[in-house]
Amino acid sequence: MIFVTAGLVSEILLLFFIQFLLIKRNVLRNSILRVFIAAFFSVLSNIIIAISRISLITNFAFALYFSSIDFITYFLLIFTFIYTNRDKYLKKITKIWRIVIILDTLNLHASIFTGHMFTMYSMKLADGSVAYQTTPTLLFNVHLVLCYIPIVTALALLSYSFFKSHGFYRLKYFPIFASVLAIVLLNVAYMYFSLPFDWSVEFYALAGLLLFFFSLYFVPRMLMNNTLKLAVDSMNEAILLFDAERNIIYINKRAHDLFNLSEESFSFGDYPISVWLKGKDFDNLDNFVQNYPMTVAGEDMVIKVDYRNCVNAKGQHLGSFFLFEDVTLDQNLMQSLEAARSEANQANSAKSIFLANMSHEIRTPINSILGMNEMIIREATDEHVLEYARDIERSGDALMSLINNILDFSKIESGKMEINPAPYSVFKTIRECFHLVAPRAQQKDLPIRISCADDIPCELLGDTQRIKQILVNLLTNAIKYTAQGYISLDVSWKKTTDYVGTLVFVVSDTGQGISEENISKLFNIFQRIDEGKNRNIEGTGLGLAISRQLAVMMNGNISVKSDSGKGSEFTVELKQPVINNAPLGKFLLQEEAAPAKKTYKESFHAPGAKILVVDDIELNLKLVSSLLKKTRVQISKASDGNTAIKMCSEEEYDLILMDHMMPDPDGYETMVKIRAAGGHNAVIPIVVLTANALEGVEKQYMEMGFDGYLSKPILGSDLEEALIRFLPQEKITIL
Repeated sequence: MIFVTAGLVSEILLLFFIQFLLIKRNVLRNSILRVFIAAFFSVLSNIIIAISRISLITNFAFALYFSSIDFITYFLLIFTFIYTNRDKYLKKITKIWRIVIILDTLNLHASIFTGHMFTMYSMKLADGSVAYQTTPTLLFNVHLVLCYIPIVTALALLSYSFFKSHGFYRLKYFPIFASVLAIVLLNVAYMYFSLPFDWSVEFYALAGLLLFFFSLYFVPRMLMNNTLKLAVDSMNEAILLFDAERNIIYINKRAHDLFNLSEESFSFGDYPISVWLKGKDFDNLDNFVQNYPMTVAGEDMVIKVDYRNCVNAKGQHLGSFFLFEDVTLDQNLMQSLEAARSEANQANSAKSIFLANMSHEIRTPINSILGMNEMIIREATDEHVLEYARDIERSGDALMSLINNILDFSKIESGKMEINPAPYSVFKTIRECFHLVAPRAQQKDLPIRISCADDIPCELLGDTQRIKQILVNLLTNAIKYTAQGYISLDVSWKKTTDYVGTLVFVVSDTGQGISEENISKLFNIFQRIDEGKNRNIEGTGLGLAISRQLAVMMNGNISVKSDSGKGSEFTVELKQPVINNAPLGKFLLQEEAAPAKKTYKESFHAPGAKILVVDDIELNLKLVSSLLKKTRVQISKASDGNTAIKMCSEEEYDLILMDHMMPDPDGYETMVKIRAAGGHNAVIPIVVLTANALEGVEKQYMEMGFDGYLSKPILGSDLEEALIRFLPQEKITIL
């Protein structure tokens, strides 16, 4: 009785232990291994039945045997559900079948005492030995049905999966189906021939071995091999695989199509690719990738050859393979791209030349206009004339702003715009911006309200010129599009650390505002919103686009909020390093207020200094003479390069101002000839005068050999600063 109870408890505990392990997810392998465990108990039971002569032990062994078969078929069912990817039904099936197995196990063990399941009888065999047989009862037949339900279910699932799957994947199900079917057929044969021993468990063990082999080794490897073959055959590259003795062992479909090769017909004498291969010393061939021109099927191609040696972890040579790829189209495409790149570079160069010429051609007359207008402002005493001159000055400044915007956009587009950070004061920058836009606001009776936070560091590191360019652009736009009300500029500081923070400028107005659909167009180049309504407002549509690009280049951004008819608000955020963390305190606009009117006063006198001005435009020569008239400098003029060379051979000068864009010879060639002539004038400073104001031009002129650079239109103050810098100091008297 103790043996019976222990056997029953151990089987029930084994069942629940198996259920627990099923929650872990290596069930496929475990379910097969448990077939072996259950088969082991069955074999043990058969051995006990064969050797035992004690009725109770024999009956217990029979109960254990049939219970083991319950477990085997249960594991088989689990395995089939997992293998056919029906895991979602597994939990329901295991719950149901657990109850069935428990009931059948209890019934089998109860039969030891009731005899209702089967009865034992002995049969003497031909050799004189005694074998035990069972006489099945109704409940025993129910037990058999319960054993075959999982087997039939497994066969049904495998059959369904076999016919529903793609032909390529039927290999996955057929060996498993055949193994399960073998159990049924072998059991049928066993019962048909009425063998004296129950061989069912051996058949289950054999099926378990087959399932283990097929599901974990044979099927995955066959599927992998077939999948790899499909993948390799679908490659664009032709592949030839050789063993260590240079025997061909694989040629893919692309190699067959490209070179008309096959594993059966391949030899190193075949044409065309094998001729190329024949000349290769495989034993001394290192890995390489190289393009080769080849003639394949009468067509000229460029073939990329990729060769690799195959070695194992120990470095032993196992073979090699070649990858051949037709890169003719790629080669042609690269040539086309190179040609397109060359054309783009030529177009970009042409654009740069055009911009340089445009800058020169436009700036040259503006130079004369603004220069002569400056002379009028210096010398005129009639207020009406001065008013006209100031109008000319404002219009000239607007025209120069337009030209500078176009040039700035070109610099940004070509990546030649540079940010030059330097220490600066935020308050000083704001005051300078205010004085630049204040006259325009005064004309429209628009007050500009400025509010600055007290905690802004007194000295930051940034490109103050570009910051002013952004602010002036935003303030000018606010003034242009505001008829009445006011303009405000609010400045604040967002501290990140003691060494860096974000400077925030908010420019708002009470103007016409921007509709929601037009906000997205604000920063587009050459695009102005509400063109019809704003046709009387000047502008190119470049200012905001340039401002945003400049902000991005300075690790910042510009955002906008606006309501149509209620005004707009532009926010500029710039990340700035801190030079001096002491707070600026209260902002005072009057601290550096601009005088209402500037009276010209020369900055130096140099009556003993001699300069030579070279320019092919007579008006420019006259302008330089006029701007320097009060400095008392002795000025000589040359209208072309040859005249300048001749004058330098006859007279000694202290400085030469040389226009660049002159007829043959130009300014550079003239400078070279003057230097080459030797003498005093070969070593004096030569400052180039040019209307070319593109980014990097000054550096180029310095590299060409010029000592200084002045861009047109030339301001009198800039011209005087250049002379103070380059003239001999003993000849200058600073005023």
